[in-house]
Amino acid sequence: MKTIFTASLLLIVSLIQAQIITGRILSEDKRPVPYARIGVDQENLGAIADEAGNYSIDLTQADKNKMITIQMGGYVNFNQKIADFIQAKNHDILLREKITELQAVAVIPKKYTAKNWGTRAKTKKVLFGYNPARTKEDQSKELAVLFNNSKKVKLQKINLNIVDIKTDQPILLNFNVYSKDDKLPGQSIISEKLSVELTKEQIVDNTFTFDVSDKNIWIDKQDFFVSMQVMNGFDGWIYLSGALLKSIYHRKFYSPWTKTTIAGPALNIDVKVEK
Repeated sequence: MKTIFTASLLLIVSLIQAQIITGRILSEDKRPVPYARIGVDQENLGAIADEAGNYSIDLTQADKNKMITIQMGGYVNFNQKIADFIQAKNHDILLREKITELQAVAVIPKKYTAKNWGTRAKTKKVLFGYNPARTKEDQSKELAVLFNNSKKVKLQKINLNIVDIKTDQPILLNFNVYSKDDKLPGQSIISEKLSVELTKEQIVDNTFTFDVSDKNIWIDKQDFFVSMQVMNGFDGWIYLSGALLKSIYHRKFYSPWTKTTIAGPALNIDVKVEK
């Protein structure tokens, strides 16, 4: 009886000490932000909200002096000290949309030329894959590709060369554009969320194209990164082609970015470049 009482007491204490936080991730007008990633800054520790913005994150083992963070293209980053976050009465998180202020300028006609930058390989010998059924870590993975740039450019299309796909539902892809900060992806430089649903029918000649020409995505004389994430869980997999002797930048949740120079994914972009 004493052993049972002791075990029960330890279980109660552990449950009290557990710091599992639940809430919703919403926009300022209270719309859900589906599949947003909430995590600990500089750590591979986090959770993914569901389609209604609901999340649950276990911060029991987290360093309470570190920051809880959410980074989503088109929204201002959410950051709060974990200790303060845990103590908050309401754990619903409102993300503020970025506001781009347009100043009146004299319009000077300029000429632009169409270019395609990046890797266009369609081989099956080098593959980059997402397989959430095999490992949950694939749902936390973000891949980024560096584009060196010395002119003013407008992003028109993001292209993925996909050589194998199996899915029981549309795959939600999220893209972001980052500045270059100390040779690694830095801050998001887009003012709109870049998410799209991918289905098999949208893949033509092994290429999926996300047309963002209607977005106001300009990069002015600076190097930049384009990243991609698979946001939702699905039964199946998706594999991108790749090319050897290329670099890829990757992280899980909000752990530090890592550069690997072995091969890079077949992610390429169509841009308009100022002459």
